[in-house]
Amino acid sequence: MNKNTMYLIVAVLIVVIVVGVAGYMFLGNNAGTDTNPTATPGPDTVVGATTVQFSVNETTIATGDLVGYSFACKDYDTGTEVVRVDICIADQTYSYILDAGLQESWVSLDNGATWMAGVFADDWVAYGSLFNDFVGRLADQGNTMDLSYTTDTTSITIYCVAVNETIADSMFATS
Repeated sequence: MNKNTMYLIVAVLIVVIVVGVAGYMFLGNNAGTDTNPTATPGPDTVVGATTVQFSVNETTIATGDLVGYSFACKDYDTGTEVVRVDICIADQTYSYILDAGLQESWVSLDNGATWMAGVFADDWVAYGSLFNDFVGRLADQGNTMDLSYTTDTTSITIYCVAVNETIADSMFATS
């Protein structure tokens, strides 16, 4: 498979993921009011954390297609936040590193073997917002326990949540 074909496949996958997340956000925000009070975050929540790590399985209900995500973030909820997301689709892993302080991003299409500059504004909208949506779900829950929920189109499980753990700088390195 040549490089241009790989880029085209990744671009199509990104569009599908972004459209799915946007649809989920639209449907989730317009689904009516929540009559359950929001839990008060305790000391082990993502609120106030400096580092956050977790994994997500997102399964399309209609087809059973699975997308796996692994997120890691240091300097969480600051102007210098750095997020890494590894996306596993079938047997391929795509990785993104988003540096909010530098306003730069990098992408790897070969399991992290090589990295190239990304388009930060686009990558932040796609993956920074996805990361923050999942963290928001955890914060709404009020703890860092595993979380599962279903939308109209997907079944989502957030698991292996770790806050304020040491994350090696190599996790965010591109060389």
